[in-house]
Amino acid sequence: MTLFYVAVGDDGVAGPEIGCGDSIIATYTGEKTFSDQLAAAMTSLLADKQDTHGESGLRNALSASDLTYVSAQVADDTVTVDLSGLVVSGGVCDDPRIVEQLKYTAMTAAGTGRAEIRVNGVELDEVLSQK
Repeated sequence: MTLFYVAVGDDGVAGPEIGCGDSIIATYTGEKTFSDQLAAAMTSLLADKQDTHGESGLRNALSASDLTYVSAQVADDTVTVDLSGLVVSGGVCDDPRIVEQLKYTAMTAAGTGRAEIRVNGVELDEVLSQK
């Protein structure tokens, strides 16, 4: 299973640059088999309440949020993920970290090129703009 975390201040060296000079980095949990890879990946990512990922120093911008995976649909090359709960952002630089952690994890698990994330039925970008 592949989960994504943030390399703060990496400037796109170790992975795609996501804003505020950070990079999004894939991490691997080892071989696991699930009937629903997307549900397993999202549930695992959201259950991680550690601010840093192991000894790697990678940041988990979702650690303060209280989110639960509800469902997902794939249409064409887009996965739409529905979550419920509360998004907690530390500010303007945490917003893209939260968005990209969720999107990259969803896209990789679903095998799509695009992801849309909704929280309580509202687009994630809109949820974050209301903070």
